[in-house]
Amino acid sequence: MDNDLKIIENEHDLIVRLESELKYDNLFNQIIERDVLKKELFNNAFIEALESDIHRWYSVAEAGRVIGGDKPIPPSSLTYYIENLEEYIIPEDAPSNKYIRLNYLSLVKLKMVLLLKDELRLSGLKAEVGITANSRNVIKNKSQSKLPSEIDGDNQDIYEKLEKLEKMNGVLFSLLIQKGEDGQPELKDELQSLLNSKTKLLEDQNTIYEKLENQEQIINQLKEENQELAEKIKTTEEGNVEISTKIKEVEKDREKIEESEGKIQLLTETIRTRQLAEAEWDSKGFFEKMKGNRAEYVSRRTKEILSEKGIQI
Repeated sequence: MDNDLKIIENEHDLIVRLESELKYDNLFNQIIERDVLKKELFNNAFIEALESDIHRWYSVAEAGRVIGGDKPIPPSSLTYYIENLEEYIIPEDAPSNKYIRLNYLSLVKLKMVLLLKDELRLSGLKAEVGITANSRNVIKNKSQSKLPSEIDGDNQDIYEKLEKLEKMNGVLFSLLIQKGEDGQPELKDELQSLLNSKTKLLEDQNTIYEKLENQEQIINQLKEENQELAEKIKTTEEGNVEISTKIKEVEKDREKIEESEGKIQLLTETIRTRQLAEAEWDSKGFFEKMKGNRAEYVSRRTKEILSEKGIQI
């Protein structure tokens, strides 16, 4: 791009200007062939914002507001593509200082990059704008050569590895990421639900702690009853009642004590077993947790362990 000031005969007809300036641009030609992408590129609010001052230089933050409209694009997202596609996006006549400055055509190119980034990925974008060679074309040219050099063979291996890596990245991306309502990538619903479940797990944990506190209160209450029964037994033994009557009362009280102690042991064993089941769940792997439910697993496992010990609840 030369350093002469560009004069637009009709600055209010920016679309005509863009069609002329970008007629050899691969990204532009791909977009105008698709009605949905073309409509998004020539969005009225976006074009009007550029037409308001065609000679303006934009900062990255300002560019994010103009391109994103009601949903401004974070500067970090734009900077990533600006730095990797600098030769394509930054104009040659941009002010030379430590800050990035973009003109109207830079913003249009950035918007085209964002519209095609999910489809082409960064490597594809670089190839389409001429920053790197198109791997498919290089391989094709090599196959047509009757005497391929050793260097061409090495390049073919590199390109094949790059293509495989790109496919692997695409598969991984498709497994983890989906396109949101605003067109921006976001975690798939399953992963987002897993992250959101952290709050639910904390709530469940608080509920468990409350239940444990209630069980501790019951245990303390049973201990008090046991103490009262023990005192009653002592009083009975010291009384002047008939021996037979005293023995019967003592036996009844002892049975009550044993029953209470059994309840205490059952509650204590249940608490310990539940804690063991929770520890087993926490030690499981990420994907195994995704398939199960923590509360159901802990409840089922607690019953299994108690059953193995011969304890029925």
